[in-house]
Amino acid sequence: MTGSDWKKLATAAVVVLTVATCVIVTFFDDPWTLIKSNWIITPIAFVAAAFANATAVGGGFLFVPLFIYVYGLTPIIALKLSLATQAFGMTSGSLGWSRKFIDGRGLLVGGMASLVGMYLGTYEWQIASEDIKPVFGWVSMVIFTAIMLEIYFGKGSQEMGIKTLKDWRLPGFVVATFFGGVLTAWTAIGVGEVVALYLLFIYKIRMDISIGTGVAVLAVDSIAGLIFHSDLGGIPVDLLVFTAPGVVLGGFFGARVGRFVEQKVLNPKTGDTPKKQGQSPLKWVFSLIVLVDGASILTNFYLFAD
Repeated sequence: MTGSDWKKLATAAVVVLTVATCVIVTFFDDPWTLIKSNWIITPIAFVAAAFANATAVGGGFLFVPLFIYVYGLTPIIALKLSLATQAFGMTSGSLGWSRKFIDGRGLLVGGMASLVGMYLGTYEWQIASEDIKPVFGWVSMVIFTAIMLEIYFGKGSQEMGIKTLKDWRLPGFVVATFFGGVLTAWTAIGVGEVVALYLLFIYKIRMDISIGTGVAVLAVDSIAGLIFHSDLGGIPVDLLVFTAPGVVLGGFFGARVGRFVEQKVLNPKTGDTPKKQGQSPLKWVFSLIVLVDGASILTNFYLFAD
């Protein structure tokens, strides 16, 4: 990040935290007790959003386990809060990545297809609360496996975006992002990773553009999730007022870090990514986070379930 980016982050922090404090003081009874009890969620949310927006892994990778195991929320309430939180964080991250790193055709197609999946997963194909944890865990492990295969067997990604919608790869992208939307409706993760991996694997698009586009599509789905679950009810607003400021700032920071790190592995003469995509540090961070997250959820569910 540049000095200008740090100044922008510091300014944004002052504004966002001031606004959040005013909201808490104005709309909640005994606000200072609420702040003393929940302030720690804000820096945690910052870290989660930074990772999420640097790698296109949904912020639910940390929020769902945190809300279930630390705050004692039921899985379905944890899911609602995670999606609502992501609506703020991934939107901030999308703006941080900027249009330069977001493929317009990928965002259009992936956003539309995943929104359909998000709607059906929320209203028509609802998952039982007790099934959220194992589905979350297994989805994480499948994503990790896919990343490892791409690292070891994939060729260097050089393309700058989807060149045309008249392409044999498009129907697969529509199907993949549709089911990514369904998974996101069930687990708060899925579509960002699906978009990033499909663009990397199939379209051979550069890592930074694949991640930026994945973040943007996840932002669209997360905003939809916030709207859908506001309609259904059950979002714990007393916690959302603490997670939202953290992810807004973390989203900005993570996107900037992601852009900086990926630029460091580009060929300085050609601007291309290295032939060995495994050299990308973001990809390794991405994969390790997903592995640890999925393994911990599954271990807890199968070995320590009540």
